[in-house]
Amino acid sequence: MERNRFVHYGIVLTLIASISAGILSVVNGATQKVIKENEKAAVNAARIMVLPKAESFDENAIVKVDELEFIPGNGSNGKPVGYVVTISQPGYAANIDFVLGIDRRGRVTGLNIIGSQETPGLGSKILDPEWQKKAIGKDASYEFNKSADGFAGATISPNAVYTGIKRALNSFNSGVNKK
Repeated sequence: MERNRFVHYGIVLTLIASISAGILSVVNGATQKVIKENEKAAVNAARIMVLPKAESFDENAIVKVDELEFIPGNGSNGKPVGYVVTISQPGYAANIDFVLGIDRRGRVTGLNIIGSQETPGLGSKILDPEWQKKAIGKDASYEFNKSADGFAGATISPNAVYTGIKRALNSFNSGVNKK
């Protein structure tokens, strides 16, 4: 009798697990499309933030240079007004991930830090939109100025962002702008 009870519980548990797995599979299938659309909308919003003159982005015309992917942003006439690139640059605590907008002349049109684990109150100041605006208008000739671009107690994080910007601008000038 004891053995039949274990078999009974095993069958009931297997049945419950199978039904639960089936329900989760159906729900995942139903929400997967919505999740992808939301992710794409968030990425496009970040792109428009850093390249405001663009109305659309042509992911079929990506230009790869030095392991960076430059995506053209097209204006209302359908022609590129600039490019966006996502950069991952080592910071103090971990990589700093950001989206950078670059106009056709090779100048920064916008910076949006999308991922950072820098020290709260110090390196995390790179998340301040006012600090990020300092990059606008810079080109590859710009050199990091510790007193103007850094902040007291933290120079590694802002220097890492500027190193990533410089890397992207140099790649843009050597690869994208040459085409």
